[in-house]
Amino acid sequence: MVNKVIITEHDISWGNQFLEEAEKIKNAVKFSTCYIDHVGSTSVNGLCGKPIIDILISICEWGDVEKVVIALKRLGYVVSEKCDDIPRYFLTKYNNDSKKYHVHICEPHRQWGRDMLIFKNELTVDDEFSKEYAILKKNLAQTHENDIVGYMNGKKDFIENRLREVGSEFGVNRLLSYQRAESNKAESLQIRMMALQFLISILAAVSVYCSQNDVLFWLAIGGFICMLIWFFLSQGQQRHRSAGDQARRAVLLISGLNAIPSAGQNLRISDKFNVAITKETLRREEDHFSTREKPSYKRLVEMIEESSYWTCYLQKTSAKVMWVLLSILVIAICLVTGAAITSFNSNNLISLSRVMIALMIFVISTDALGLLLSYKNAASSIGEIFSRVESISVKGYLESDALLLMLDYNSAIEKAPTTLPLVYKFIQKKLNKKWRVYSEEKLNRTQTT
Repeated sequence: MVNKVIITEHDISWGNQFLEEAEKIKNAVKFSTCYIDHVGSTSVNGLCGKPIIDILISICEWGDVEKVVIALKRLGYVVSEKCDDIPRYFLTKYNNDSKKYHVHICEPHRQWGRDMLIFKNELTVDDEFSKEYAILKKNLAQTHENDIVGYMNGKKDFIENRLREVGSEFGVNRLLSYQRAESNKAESLQIRMMALQFLISILAAVSVYCSQNDVLFWLAIGGFICMLIWFFLSQGQQRHRSAGDQARRAVLLISGLNAIPSAGQNLRISDKFNVAITKETLRREEDHFSTREKPSYKRLVEMIEESSYWTCYLQKTSAKVMWVLLSILVIAICLVTGAAITSFNSNNLISLSRVMIALMIFVISTDALGLLLSYKNAASSIGEIFSRVESISVKGYLESDALLLMLDYNSAIEKAPTTLPLVYKFIQKKLNKKWRVYSEEKLNRTQTT
């Protein structure tokens, strides 16, 4: 093995070197079914690395491995490592300073080989991660210039951390993080939709005052464009909310019952995620749910109890905010109306009528009254879910009761309107304290009975 660590910028010839060598290997091992992959940094476009081509050979019939190794020796390869536990082989070939090869041999589905392919894929699809890896390698090359072992050990944690992240892609923590990210995106789009509706009402108000045809034409065009943008934002909002709902349902099954979805279902769920996880949206199962029961129907019910408590409170708070906003609007209309009537000025009355039309357009377009009623109805139905938990616990958390509760909870959540933006942020600490008091009191009562 080469002990001196030299990192060079990506060379476009690395891909061709692999193809040429892979063809030689393929011809030399025709007697065995195997798959040859280009792995390592030289396989990732634009990524710097040691100028050594890493090749992964996956042998379908492991009984042929000795013959394959002999064939590779004829091509100039030397066996550097042999591990019977995995099992695997590591061979090297250094023709000259410009062409060096490392060959890794294992069975097709061994984790050792799969990790190489997974890590390559992560570097290929995530540019930021690839840049971080490049910086790490350059720094390590400076500190371990003549120590290949130290260089490899320096990369180990970085690589293993990423592989663990990929391994937990369908874990509860990742799903909770995606749920938060998708929900945040849905709330953000809702704000834009409301802003567009308000803009449309302003355009309508301006059009009432305007009598110039060319201005009215451009106002109509502007209103039409706003309507189209609103339509696309609405579609996006529904898509992101649906993705968040999928994540929530999966979390209940996995965390509550340890019911792991199939690979196909996991792929279907992950395909709907369109928002990247950030530090702000990272979530942990232990922080999200206070229950410490092992996966069971009891844990599932307690998870639903906590979630329904929070969601019910958020819906109630959103309803109160909507009520305050509508009240302010009504008061403003009454004040303007009173001022116009007391002046007995016909122009003021005409202006008032125009303003009233614009306000009515805004209220109707945003369906403010309907949203208020939706928040109230959602809070009521979710509150009913919460109240059913006690009777289910008395009966011993029967399977039928727990599963029916989960179905009703998901249905109520998915019918509920999206919580008003920033509501969660402002009441999070208060609500967390209220829940802690309730859960501690419930636990103490359980322990004394």
